[in-house]
Amino acid sequence: MNEKLEKSDVVVIGAGIAGLSAARELTRKGYRVIVFEARERIGGRIWTDRSLGLPLDLGASWIHHKRGNPLNELAKEIGARRVETDYLNTVRYTSSGGRLSKDENRQVNKTMERLHKKIAAWQADYDKDCSIQTALEQHLKKKNTPASELPLINYVLNSSIEQEYAADLGELSLFWFDDAEEYKGPDVLLPNGYDALSQYIAQDIDVRLGQVVKGVSVSQNGVRVSTETASFQSNAAVVAVPLGVLKTGDIAFDPPLPPKKERVVKRMGFGVLNKLYLQFDHVFWEKDVHLLGHISENKGEWCEWLNLFPATGEPVLLGFNAGRFGRHIEDWSDEQVLSSALSVLGHMYKNSVPEPRAYLITRWGSDPFTHGSYSSLTPGLTPKAYKHLAAPVDGRLFFAGEHTHRQHPATTHGAYLSGIRAAGELASTVG
Repeated sequence: MNEKLEKSDVVVIGAGIAGLSAARELTRKGYRVIVFEARERIGGRIWTDRSLGLPLDLGASWIHHKRGNPLNELAKEIGARRVETDYLNTVRYTSSGGRLSKDENRQVNKTMERLHKKIAAWQADYDKDCSIQTALEQHLKKKNTPASELPLINYVLNSSIEQEYAADLGELSLFWFDDAEEYKGPDVLLPNGYDALSQYIAQDIDVRLGQVVKGVSVSQNGVRVSTETASFQSNAAVVAVPLGVLKTGDIAFDPPLPPKKERVVKRMGFGVLNKLYLQFDHVFWEKDVHLLGHISENKGEWCEWLNLFPATGEPVLLGFNAGRFGRHIEDWSDEQVLSSALSVLGHMYKNSVPEPRAYLITRWGSDPFTHGSYSSLTPGLTPKAYKHLAAPVDGRLFFAGEHTHRQHPATTHGAYLSGIRAAGELASTVG
């Protein structure tokens, strides 16, 4: 039984960057705002860990395309150090441990360019949407592609698409997977921690940590938000939880969300991109390159490594696993994950890999307050789906999060902008 009823103008559910930006905008407009966050920290999928003696981002890593990006402007405001990532500064290895020559590396880049042109052609030629995987398999069968070429094709598409969209090719809409808009310029890392942005936005905002919201009831009197210990009454609420939380039904809405919104929640993709940080005593790999590629015989297996030495001066590698393989390894023990990763690095560097001094492993798909990483369009969905997810309900409930931003979904800046949009909608509707 809830023991108390506290009142506020607006309740925001979720203290990720979407909820925080909504709360900041509403506070600036003069509303009394309370933010409920289930975790014992703010930031949501912005999560900087400092347990290894340096800031390591377990969630968002990059400000993508910094020119015109509002998060880059925020980073400028607070003087946050930013370091560009040069994706062409990549060395690649085969699964047998052979390092590709510069000419071979260029050929890989040409293969990537050629495959992306093929995908663009399929988008124009196909009459009906399907998955990228379906179109690819039809193409490979038509060309009678030999099995020996598949590891390179799988690597190229994993590196450039599956890692980018946190989903397998079979889960992504051929027509619409890449429809989002982009700013200009390079991607930048924040070596001192991405959480500097969420901390900055959260200044002077009333955030209640450890508050797991269980129910949201809408009536003529407003919105009642119930946690495990209390109820809160407000004129309106901003729902800024990850799409995964909506998918699992962790929050009970009364009345239920509109059928169209529910259908899109169910059909929208919500993939996984997991990380493994390995901290060593010394650098045994190429110090100055930005990325290490692994052309694996096993699709999606430790294909992409980010070298953090240029950005941090520390001997740290960051491995990524996306989609089905990223979900699969969540069931592994830490020891199994480490063994798998070190085995791959051992092949790449001829067994000259020392034991790591420390490590960090993410399991975003198993996270009870996220259930995944970020959204994507599945076959049959169009970008209108984002608008359905963003649509207010009953003039009382407003929605924010990367999955609600039509132009910049699946990005931190999209989440940030969605909070500002939701705050504006609330202010113009509720008054």
